Amino acid sequence: LACEPLVGSMVQPYLMRLNTPVSEAQAKAAVRDLLSAFPRLRAILEPTRRRFQWQILPDDARLDQMFDQAFRVDHIDLDKPEAVLRWHELAANEPMNMHHGLGVRVQYAPHPTRPGLMLGVHHLLVDGRSMIHFIESLMKRLNGQPIEPQPLENNSMLPAVLPASWWQWPGKLYQAWQHLRAQAQEHARHEIVRLPGTHGLRHTACAVKHHHLGCSAKDLSRLGKAWGGSSNSVLTAAVGTAMLRRRGTSPKAAALMRMGVDLRRYHPADARPLLGNQVSVFDVLLPAHVPEPERVAWVDARVRAGLARYERREVLLPLLPYEMLGWLRPHDYWRLMLGVQRKGRLPALSCHLTNIGGVDAFNAPEAEVRLSELYPVVSGLVPLLVLVVINGQQTMVTSHPRGTYLDADVKQLIDDTREVLQQWLVQGLGNTA
Repeated sequence: LACEPLVGSMVQPYLMRLNTPVSEAQAKAAVRDLLSAFPRLRAILEPTRRRFQWQILPDDARLDQMFDQAFRVDHIDLDKPEAVLRWHELAANEPMNMHHGLGVRVQYAPHPTRPGLMLGVHHLLVDGRSMIHFIESLMKRLNGQPIEPQPLENNSMLPAVLPASWWQWPGKLYQAWQHLRAQAQEHARHEIVRLPGTHGLRHTACAVKHHHLGCSAKDLSRLGKAWGGSSNSVLTAAVGTAMLRRRGTSPKAAALMRMGVDLRRYHPADARPLLGNQVSVFDVLLPAHVPEPERVAWVDARVRAGLARYERREVLLPLLPYEMLGWLRPHDYWRLMLGVQRKGRLPALSCHLTNIGGVDAFNAPEAEVRLSELYPVVSGLVPLLVLVVINGQQTMVTSHPRGTYLDADVKQLIDDTREVLQQWLVQGLGNTA
C-alpha cells in the first residue's frame, strides 16, 4: 500500500466510444491480447532488499485470474452525458494497488449501438503516447487483426538527450544551465496568472470534465496558417489569452503554460522505444503586452525554440533528476511530492496542455469497428487540458485537483477560451463555423 494515495492515483483512464456493438467477450479478449503482446502491462511492484522493483508476470493461467479482477462490466446509461462523465471521473479517482494487482483496469459498458470501453493504465508504467499505441492496437484487434508482440524495452530517457560525443558534455550542460537561468529570470520579471487556488495539504479528488469548444479543427488550422502558426498554437494562445483576460490586468502579467514533448523522436533511429515513459516538458510564456493577433505566432515561435533545444541536445540538465526517481522508494517519492506541495514550492504554472490529435487517425479506412469518441485524462497538480478532435470538432478534456481549484473557475476558463476562439475566427476568417 506504499503507492497510495499519491502514486496509486496516477491512473490514465482513456474513455472510448465505439460506433458499433461489441460484446463483452470480444472486448475482454481484445484487451487480454494486449497483456500478452506487451510485457510492460504485466508488471507489478515487488519488494527487494532496498526498494520496490518491477516484476513482469508470466503469461499464464495466474495472469488470467488477475485479469478477471481487472476487467469489469459497468451498466451505465451511455446516452446521458452526465452519467458518462461520472463514470470517467470515478475511474480517474480509483487508486490501483500495484503490489497485489495489475497496473491495468478495463471497464466495459454495454450499449445497443455505441458501447463504451475504458482502458486505464498506471502512469508509472507508460505515458500518454504509449496509451495511444495501446488504443491503436486495440482497434486493430477488434477488427480481427492480430497484435504484434513487443519486447520489454529500456525505459531510460537518456539516449534521447545525451550528446553524441563525450567531449560535448561540458558545453551542452552549460547551455542547458544558461537556458534554465535565463528562463527563471524571465519568469521572475512577470506575474504568472493562475486560477484562484489553495495549497492542498492532503490528496483530494480529481475532477474530470468534457468540453466541446464549438469550432472545427479545419477552421483552427486555417486560422493558424493565417496568423503564422498551427492549430495547436491557436489553441495554446487562446487558453493563455483566456487566462490573461480574467486575471491579467497588470502589464507584467503573463500566462505560463507547460507542454509535453515526445522524446521518442530524439532517440537514435534504430533504438526508438515504443512504450514506457518517454515524455519531457517545456514552458511557453505568453506576456500580456503581446497583441492578441500576434499571440499565435508568438506561441508558435516559443514552441519551435523549445523543440530546437531537444534537437541540439541542450536539455540534459533538467532531465537528470527524473532518471534518479527510479532509485526512490514509492513512499519516499510520496513524502517528497507531498512536502513540496505543502510548502507551496511547486512551479507557478497557469496550466498544462497536451494535444492528442484526431480520433479518426485511430481508424483504418476499411475498419468495421471504429473509434467514434475518445476522452483521455490523467490526474495532475495543476489544471490539465487535453486537446482531441472528435468528428472534426475540437474537444477538450480537463482535469484538476478539487482540493486546490474550484470546478466553477476551471469551467469559466474553458468558457472564456471558447469565447476567444469564436472572436478570433471572426477576425481571422470572417466566420464562426
